[in-house]
Amino acid sequence: MQTPFSWLSPDLQGNVLIALSVLSLTLMKMLSEIGRDLTIRNEHIPFGIINLEFPWTEERAASIVKVWSGRGLVGKAVQQTELDFILLLLYPAALSLAGTMVVSSGDGPLAAAVSFFSWAVLLCTPLDAFENLMILRMLSGSSASPVPQLTTISAGLKFLLVASSVVSMLSMLALKALR
Repeated sequence: MQTPFSWLSPDLQGNVLIALSVLSLTLMKMLSEIGRDLTIRNEHIPFGIINLEFPWTEERAASIVKVWSGRGLVGKAVQQTELDFILLLLYPAALSLAGTMVVSSGDGPLAAAVSFFSWAVLLCTPLDAFENLMILRMLSGSSASPVPQLTTISAGLKFLLVASSVVSMLSMLALKALR
């Protein structure tokens, strides 16, 4: 089945996947360190920047930004979001390539699903970029509708694509292991 990385020789696929994965995980660790202070449980911000990815309402978005602003943390949120523009180029490619490798020796409906999600997960790049732009807008004080709703929808679609991609790959690997 054709996937975005079918053109890459099987010999290179593993090396490229390792490189993309290491870069993604390293950047995720850096983002986690930068955003550590954004998690403020007693202010109802238990997941840091993720809370601003899913604000849904103007009030929720404004309250998160107000808390961070009062603690001098908006700069960290901006820094974390700006660095995420690099990550959004890496993790979708890594997931897509992983899908290519998983589906390479399979067929049937599950292989078709993995192939589909190896393409679909690439939509995470524009979804995440749009989400980041909306987050930066909220961090600059513009959290009027429809910004929080668009941010939430973009983030939700992004996470749904990531989860669907991972679940389809794990299902196919489990099926292969049972055979």
